[in-house]
Amino acid sequence: EILRCLVGSEMCIRDRWTPLIPAFYADYLISKRGTIRAKASVSRNYRYRTLNDLYFQPGGNTDLVPESGFSYDGGISFAIGKEGVYSLHGEATWFDSYIDDWILWLPLGGNTNYWTPLNMKDVHAYGVELKAGYDRMLSKEWQLGLDGNFSWTPSVNRGEAFSKGDRSLGRQLPYVPVYSAAVTGRLAYKSWRLLYKWCYYSERFTMTSNAFTYTGNVPYYLMNDVTLEKLFSARWADLSVKAAVKNLFDEEYVSVLGRPMPGINFEIFLDIRPKWGKKKARDGSDPHKGVGRPALFRFPDSESRPGGKNFPGKGRFVGAWQKEFS
Repeated sequence: EILRCLVGSEMCIRDRWTPLIPAFYADYLISKRGTIRAKASVSRNYRYRTLNDLYFQPGGNTDLVPESGFSYDGGISFAIGKEGVYSLHGEATWFDSYIDDWILWLPLGGNTNYWTPLNMKDVHAYGVELKAGYDRMLSKEWQLGLDGNFSWTPSVNRGEAFSKGDRSLGRQLPYVPVYSAAVTGRLAYKSWRLLYKWCYYSERFTMTSNAFTYTGNVPYYLMNDVTLEKLFSARWADLSVKAAVKNLFDEEYVSVLGRPMPGINFEIFLDIRPKWGKKKARDGSDPHKGVGRPALFRFPDSESRPGGKNFPGKGRFVGAWQKEFS
């Protein structure tokens, strides 16, 4: 059994001290057979206003106040397998967050054509996330992997109405999908890597009233991406060249109303990681030699896998969508 307590340090921003941010974690090994673990945590949340929130032109709002709240989560995980042959692991996590003064970007409407951030008095964000993964060594040179996740993440306004006609109370926040899922397949051969990723995002409302109108929601969409990567190793650096095809089936979709996203598109990456300060082993061998060949994977350590406390949806799931607006 593992119990941990973390306390974040204070920070002074514009003559204002942020509060201490404590977090308590519990981790208990239920069974060594199957490495079954139960996890739980309680943490305080505090999010200061960003420069974009305050001063973005047009739309910044200097009257915003910081977010604060508490988050609770619990989950269970397992891991089975045979080292160097296969591994199977899974995890189920529940989270529950109560956030005051949630910062949410919304369109002003009318004759204006830009977004502005507002404080939503009381938001209840909760949900469940399921994860699973499977890895298999087909031979010394071939490795296969498959990962999947599913999320159910309601984020509901429980605070005050913005105006007399506001119908946002008890409804899902705009542009926050209730359901999302992803499946990733990986195939490795020597220094080559092939990755296929499929993503699903449920429909999202564009208005706080959650009205089912022509402009009141953004339809669900599916996304498919393929990536091919080649690894190289030199005496001075590890290198990789990656080519990706995004939106493989050229699907027409929008993530924000009135802003069509790209169709099929292509990306090329060059990754260079210098070996500065890394010396050869005592026996004279180069510890980086053969970096391009996939080593036999180790039995998955449940401690190293992300737990419920790292769930991105906990308390600030909407943050990723806000970046698109600003």
